[in-house]
Amino acid sequence: MPLGHAPIGDVYEDPWKALGGWFLGPRAENADVFMSIFQEVFEEHVRLRKNYFPADPEYLTEEIKRSAPYLSEVEDTRACLMKMQEDMAGNTPFFSPRYQAHMLWDTTMPSLLGYMTAMLFNQNNVDSAASPVTTLYEHQVAQQLCDMLGYNINPRRKGPLSWGHITSGGSVANIEALWASRNLKFLPLSVKSALMNEDPKCEIRSCVSKEQVEIGLQTPVLVYNKDEKCRKETALGECTTWQLLNMDVDEICDLEQRIYEKMQSLGTVEVSKIHCIIKAESIMSIGMLNFFRKHNLNHSPVYTCPANNHYSWSKAGTLLGLGYDSNIPIALDTHFRQNLKHLEEVLERCLNEERPVIASIAVIGSTEESAVDPIKAMYELRESFKNKGLNFALLADAAWGGYFKTMLIGAPVEDEILINKTDGFVPYCKLSPYVQEQYENIQLADTITIDPHKSGFCPYPGGALCYRNSKMRLTLATSYCAVIMNGDDDPNLSVFGVEGSKPGAAPAGILMSHRVIGLSNFGYGRILGQCTSISKLFYAMWLTVARDDDPFVCVPLQDVPEGYDVESAKKLVMDKIAYKPLSEIFLCKEAKDFLTLCGPDTMINTFVVNFKGNKDVAKCNKLQLALSDAMNIFVGSDSSRVPLMLMQSSFGAKAHGEGLLVFKKKLGLYLGEEDLNVMVNTCMNPWQSNESAFEIGDLLRNIVLNAMGRIEDEIVPHRFVHCDSKDSLGESNTIYLEYLTCSDILEHHYQASIKVQMSNSDKEMVKKYRLICKQNGQPVVFETVEGVHPKEGSLKLNLYDLLHRKGIEVRMRFFNDPAGNMITFKVVDMPRFQRLDPSSYVSYPEKQKYFIFGDPNTTVITHLISKFPDFQHTALLKKRPDYLTEQMLHLGVLAEVQEIEDSTLPEEKTTRLHLQDQCSYIVKFKGELGATIHTTIKVRETVHFAELGSVINGFVDASIDEGVQQEELVDTVIVEADQHASSCAAS
Repeated sequence: MPLGHAPIGDVYEDPWKALGGWFLGPRAENADVFMSIFQEVFEEHVRLRKNYFPADPEYLTEEIKRSAPYLSEVEDTRACLMKMQEDMAGNTPFFSPRYQAHMLWDTTMPSLLGYMTAMLFNQNNVDSAASPVTTLYEHQVAQQLCDMLGYNINPRRKGPLSWGHITSGGSVANIEALWASRNLKFLPLSVKSALMNEDPKCEIRSCVSKEQVEIGLQTPVLVYNKDEKCRKETALGECTTWQLLNMDVDEICDLEQRIYEKMQSLGTVEVSKIHCIIKAESIMSIGMLNFFRKHNLNHSPVYTCPANNHYSWSKAGTLLGLGYDSNIPIALDTHFRQNLKHLEEVLERCLNEERPVIASIAVIGSTEESAVDPIKAMYELRESFKNKGLNFALLADAAWGGYFKTMLIGAPVEDEILINKTDGFVPYCKLSPYVQEQYENIQLADTITIDPHKSGFCPYPGGALCYRNSKMRLTLATSYCAVIMNGDDDPNLSVFGVEGSKPGAAPAGILMSHRVIGLSNFGYGRILGQCTSISKLFYAMWLTVARDDDPFVCVPLQDVPEGYDVESAKKLVMDKIAYKPLSEIFLCKEAKDFLTLCGPDTMINTFVVNFKGNKDVAKCNKLQLALSDAMNIFVGSDSSRVPLMLMQSSFGAKAHGEGLLVFKKKLGLYLGEEDLNVMVNTCMNPWQSNESAFEIGDLLRNIVLNAMGRIEDEIVPHRFVHCDSKDSLGESNTIYLEYLTCSDILEHHYQASIKVQMSNSDKEMVKKYRLICKQNGQPVVFETVEGVHPKEGSLKLNLYDLLHRKGIEVRMRFFNDPAGNMITFKVVDMPRFQRLDPSSYVSYPEKQKYFIFGDPNTTVITHLISKFPDFQHTALLKKRPDYLTEQMLHLGVLAEVQEIEDSTLPEEKTTRLHLQDQCSYIVKFKGELGATIHTTIKVRETVHFAELGSVINGFVDASIDEGVQQEELVDTVIVEADQHASSCAAS
């Protein structure tokens, strides 16, 4: 196989297993493999340094390495690097299945190892002399991408040869694509102008004879003839300005070469000098204003983009001097793809005005709507406009979607044959027929932007631009290139493109990934096919996550497939997809067909959560912002308390047009001109199980309910009980507080466990308050008064903002202190914050569930309230349970008590079974790596107990006074509880 061809990858009977060797893994499962391979590479690098002129002296002598300055600097490096690693722990956990936000996931092991290996050589691909190896790597990567995308890389094949190179990202590639298109657009005018210059001082007269100039002007070019209403060959010198502005891309690329060949038929031609003369007439040389004046151009050129185009396209217009308004936005259809009817109207208007159109851009995988533009139809539309006299370049922005073409290369192993063969199977889902058709025709574009650092799973910076016709790039050269004549690749890539210096490590990493994984259905196509399956399952989950009686709705952006309405689609999901094993789903033809047709074009789900019955867009937008705050980490925040990460974005009303109006209608919102905030879920994890996808939906439900409370809750006092021994506070200035839930007031329908910090003076006050409570037989209860912000001062806030808002400290009063003393707490950790789920679908669990959390000094266990009526019980354990690590204790775990069944509270006033002081119980919880752990806990003492009724009883009477003295509850405990307590005491 020639080096430039896209590698196919290895074929296996069970291809999903190969993915295990391509990534470090969500739990760093391949850490030993990664370290072993890199150690080999590093040792080879060391040997290389030692073997280069081995007689050269050693510069870092043992004496230097024993010196104090040397040792100090080495230690500084180690200390600073460990501090940096500590800082990096604050990054987003992009490697985790819980990260479902941006177009960012784990990078492949081959790409990381290749990058790190090349990085040790610090190659600069600005010049082949500074990067003799990685420059060739860049050429190979670019040819592989061109080949994969369907461009010609074989000189023996008919048609122009393609070319590409690596950029820092899609933005630079897009800018370059438009830059090349603009320069190419006006090149024929430059050529004609140079040849027709009759000034005796003009250099061209000294290079070639008058006869050679004349024969050059007779070069035939294919242009539209208005009188004959068809395209026909016309001599270059006889063409009008408008005709020359609408030549074919390939014909412009060949124009100079064809003129040179004609001139050479009459004698020797100094090609390099003539090229420089033509270049002197170019728009790059004399500038837009002078060029337009010289050629009497009265209309500014434009280019078209879908209205949801990436901002790099507008940047390109301003950088090229075309102006922001030169980017004409094309309306989107109801699928959020480019509306061809509107594009046709814009092109027709430009034709009538004789306004030059530089290019039309198709987005192949938009980064929020996950939409693939109809590039085949856009190509056909351009062909029809050619026959009217309007021509332009067709550019594809496949920065996100480019690698999906690998799903069409090679035939995937039929998953139905393999489903029952092994555990760990994740199915491959094909692209929808519409999307597949666009990828089958992506090579019709004149340039394609593609980002290996997105759906290629390679490290940043790794973008790329591929040209269908390699000669198109020559318009960017700032110096004469021999390729104009002989077509050979100039190894110095900096001649073309925007960038100069760039790392050779980037193409090295990409090349390694391509070589190992392969650009076909057996490699990258398999990864993306599995991710596509996951994205369809997430779509099904978002469609059904809101229950019929929920106070919210969740609406995915994409419609349900044709042949379904929303209700029938939901029924299919709940009956045949939700929580079911992947093998079972993909053996069901109806479920598999539904998943193939539903959801996003390219793995990005977009949806909106709205208050049920809400019509106000502003309120809906506020909810998305609240969800974003809860599902993202920011500078200084801790990702360990964010169980799910999604991205929030905004759809502009003007840009999204009709499609957004239809979407607002589905959400029940007013159809105004307001922008709409949306949530975005990018599925780049190829191992997500269906069960875990729907468990993520359960997480979202809790987050949504919390966010709704943040927006709608009134400001009322809230009470917390101190979770600690009734003895001294010890040395620490931090304590745990448990929120006191109550059924009477909606704003009290929460469970929360928080860790707070206090000053030394406040700590002394708390000690005294604890003594008062102990003497009176009362719990240590605090009641919120207000929030305190260092800049904004005192603030009245609801519970969510009191505990979550950055910079807020919480002022509380001693609830059982007649003196009404107050202290200020700073929330430093929150193991749990959950609004109770009001859905009628909520049932009591078969076994009682408790939440265990704490630190090395304190282990707290608190009952999980399912629904009202229920009870609240918080107690201290004698020690951290066996097999529960300190880290998991810090995070908190959900434990199921094996001896005590849970059930609905009987109508008569009795208390259901709960943990008894000084008793031991077997609990089950999920430990590290998902292991099911059974271990024994021993309850030290109860901190708080209260029944929570289903009717209004009065907060103080029902939830505090009734629970303050454990002895008052004895008569209410059913007989089985007494028996269990007796057996505990006996043992």
